Amino acid sequence: MILLVPLAIWLCTANCYLAFFKDGSQSFRRSVLASAIFLFFFIAAGTELLSAFSLINSYVVIAAWLLFNVALIFISARLQSKHKLNLRSISRFWIQSGTALFRKLGLFTVIILGSLALCTLVVAIVATPNNLDSLSYHLSRLGYWVQNGNVEHYASHIERAISFSPFSEYVHLHTYLLSGGDRYFQLAQWLSLAGILICVSLIVELFSASAVQLRIALVFAATLPIVVLESMTTQNDLMVAFFVIAAAFYCFDFTQNRKSIALLFLALAVAIGIMTKGTFVFYALPFGFYLLVFTLGRADLWKSLALLLAGTVMLVLLLNAPFWYRTHQIFGSPVGTMSNGNRNEIHKPADFISSLSKHTALHLGFVSPGNRYNQFVENRLTDLHAALNVPLNRPGSGMVFKMNKLNFNEDFAHNFFGMWLILLSIPLLFFARLVPHAKWYALAAFFSYLIFCLFIGYQTYGSRLHIPFFVLAAPVIGLVYGLVLPAFASKIMLTALWLFALPFALLSVTHPLLSTKWFFENVFPPINNALNLHIYVGPGNANLMQESIIFSPPEKIIWGDQLPEIQQLTRFIESRNPKKIGFDLKEASYDYAFQYSLRKEGRIFEHVAVRNPSKVLENTAFRPDLILSEVYEGAAFDCHGQKYMLGFQTRDKWVYIPANNLK
Repeated sequence: MILLVPLAIWLCTANCYLAFFKDGSQSFRRSVLASAIFLFFFIAAGTELLSAFSLINSYVVIAAWLLFNVALIFISARLQSKHKLNLRSISRFWIQSGTALFRKLGLFTVIILGSLALCTLVVAIVATPNNLDSLSYHLSRLGYWVQNGNVEHYASHIERAISFSPFSEYVHLHTYLLSGGDRYFQLAQWLSLAGILICVSLIVELFSASAVQLRIALVFAATLPIVVLESMTTQNDLMVAFFVIAAAFYCFDFTQNRKSIALLFLALAVAIGIMTKGTFVFYALPFGFYLLVFTLGRADLWKSLALLLAGTVMLVLLLNAPFWYRTHQIFGSPVGTMSNGNRNEIHKPADFISSLSKHTALHLGFVSPGNRYNQFVENRLTDLHAALNVPLNRPGSGMVFKMNKLNFNEDFAHNFFGMWLILLSIPLLFFARLVPHAKWYALAAFFSYLIFCLFIGYQTYGSRLHIPFFVLAAPVIGLVYGLVLPAFASKIMLTALWLFALPFALLSVTHPLLSTKWFFENVFPPINNALNLHIYVGPGNANLMQESIIFSPPEKIIWGDQLPEIQQLTRFIESRNPKKIGFDLKEASYDYAFQYSLRKEGRIFEHVAVRNPSKVLENTAFRPDLILSEVYEGAAFDCHGQKYMLGFQTRDKWVYIPANNLK
């Protein structure tokens, strides 16, 4: 039944083409973008609606998608009749449009984009999800939602699972119920990157018809290391970046073309973007402010502005209010409390400069002989803070600062070349002959980063939170360097970005397409020694050395070096054939991984002995047949009126069984 999704994409794209974009420029890409936003709205609104009646199950979700496709077929038939076109002729035009775009990009750019897309697509489909945050809260939610038949909050040791924005997991929920497995989870991020590249191309073409500028912008966005790595995971940073750049595009599309349909998609993008991740607001705010100022200065657009504001508020509340209400009921805040530690405490301008410099320096680290380059950058950063009279690691400014070298993990990889290209583009902006709208776009993109650095403190994993800024900056990079670089220099730039990005597509430490074990055992040591890089690879970071995901079994991909311990644990648990398993976990637990290894038809999982505000939702009538714990509760403890005894333990996990059922 998963084929209902591509069928809906095709039909919805055709309908958007016939209804809105048939006679305009970039009609195919605009139709795909609009179709994606419509489908995401269907998932968001449909999930909340079905949840209200506790109808989250495979039968109802399949029926909903069938009805949705039937409705799209009916609408398509009406539109085809009206415009005297059929799907075959529409598809033929799309092929012609795609061919023209490929010719504009040129063979070399198509090879760059295609090679990266193919490598990451293979990993996204073949590899079992194993990102740490995904195992902890992104995916762990799904099992409880399906088990409960709704997306209401439940008692959980992992606060992020019930307080962080849920939209990307709603997408995973639908693919899981349609397909019956996790095979397609990582395609959500991969397709989000495809949507980002469509938006980048449309934004560049709003301001310029230059093929060179388009090529540079697209390659810049597609080769960012953190973007390449995240496109193969079940995180949500690319998805929120998609909504950010879509909102930016529709803002400028309206100011240039004055077509009201752009405002509809803008409102939808804002509503779903907020439902995806809270950082959407920081990055989208400057573009909303630009649109507000633009429309306020033109009396003939006041009605459009009023409709936009009313529609956006209505859609934001329609999609987000149910989740905000549920979260407020538990935590006293609509967004929970887990994000409070990321807030930046700014008391004076020097504090903001400190935050901005650390966020930026996060991307400037690199490998060098004796680590001299990183030491130089960190010394300059220290000098800046001394001049500001602000401690480098000021309380309330985030985590302790640390320079990166080179990281192939989707949580910590940074954009070394990307950040340098952005920094060097700033002085060039003053001399580049860009159209006024392009300069306003660049200003809004840079202000989005400033706003983020104002509110969010430095984090060692902050590079993934910067993804929306980098993709917003991609059109700026294309426009600026496409003007100032000669043709041969632009080709050198594209080649360098591509060659630097390929290892990230092939050698991710969490799901490598090629064996990183071979690389770090045979290729890297001579380089490390010859260049005196001082990068340690050994027992402390053995997870760097992984077999290719092509040959690794799913549980090995998920658990890595913990697999032997987990196999002992699951053998003991399965020997007791429990129907109900209680989880006594920590905040950073691999909840989804436990579900993956232990799931069986009819088996129920619930969190017990919860130690956070969600304990009020704990089902005290639940009597687990055993309790899997990451917290040592002693030789025995009471849970839900029943005594449990320690029956099995590994290094840091304990299994408790009912005292009246000891064997």
